[in-house]
Amino acid sequence: MFSILKKKHHPLLSVQVKGKEIARFDEPELPCEKSPSMEIEAGGMIQFIDRQGVVHEHPLGPNAGWYHFSVRVHGGLGCQVDCVVTDSPAFDPHAFDRGEATGIRFQPFFLSGAEVKNTDFRGKGLFARGLHFNGQITRSDIVLSCECDDCHKSFHIRSFHAGFSQAGYFYSDSGKHTLTVSDRVPGCPAPLSTPNPADLAALEAALPLAPDGTRFRYTNPFRCPYCAAPYIDFEAHPEYRSAEYYGNYFYGAELLRYEPTP
Repeated sequence: MFSILKKKHHPLLSVQVKGKEIARFDEPELPCEKSPSMEIEAGGMIQFIDRQGVVHEHPLGPNAGWYHFSVRVHGGLGCQVDCVVTDSPAFDPHAFDRGEATGIRFQPFFLSGAEVKNTDFRGKGLFARGLHFNGQITRSDIVLSCECDDCHKSFHIRSFHAGFSQAGYFYSDSGKHTLTVSDRVPGCPAPLSTPNPADLAALEAALPLAPDGTRFRYTNPFRCPYCAAPYIDFEAHPEYRSAEYYGNYFYGAELLRYEPTP
C-alpha cells in the first residue's frame, strides 16, 4: 500500500530515443558527462526531457548507423550535446579524419531551475548560443541542430567560415536562401569588419533576386524554416552581424553564389 503512495522520481534530465531512455542525470552527479551509443535508423529523433517536463526534441537526420553521444550537464544546469555517427558500435576518435563519420552538434540549453534562461538567447548569434566557438574551427562535416525560439521546432543547418571561404554572405528576405559573394567584389562585407554603407548599398542593389523573388540584404535575419521567425536576428541585434563570420544554410539546400558580369 505504502509503495503506491511513494512520489515518483523524475530525473534532472532524461535522454530518450524512440521512447527508450539512453541516459539520465540527477543533481548530485553534476557536473557530469555520459556517452551512450545506440544504433538508430534514418529519420530518428532524440528528446531531452527535464524534471519539469520541458522537452527539447531534435531530429537526427537521414543517416542510419551507430550514434555515439556525448551529453554534458554542468553545475549551472547548462546542457551540451554532440554526437558522431559511424558504422561501428565502437567509437573511433579517428573516424572523422578518415572521412568515415559525420557529426551533429545540438543547440545547448539550460534545464528548468537554472539561473540562466533559454529565452535570454532569443535572436542571438551562433557564438552566443554555443554552436560555434571563438578560436575553434567548426568542421564542415558537422551539422548544427538548432531550435527555434518561437515554434521550438528543431532544424539542421550547415555553416561555412566566410573568412576561409574569402566571401561575404547575405540571407534573403524570406530566410530560405543564402547567397555568397567573393571578397574581391567591391562592397563585399568582410568578416569582423564594418562595411562601407555606400559600397554595401550599391552591391545589394546589384544582387539578383532569390529563387522565391525576395531580396538579399546584409541585415536580413536567418529565419526558422518552419515558422519564419528570426533565428539569428541581425535587425534586433546589429552588433552581432560583423562578428558572425560563419554563414549558414539549411541542410540539403543549395548555397547560392553571386558572380558579377565582367
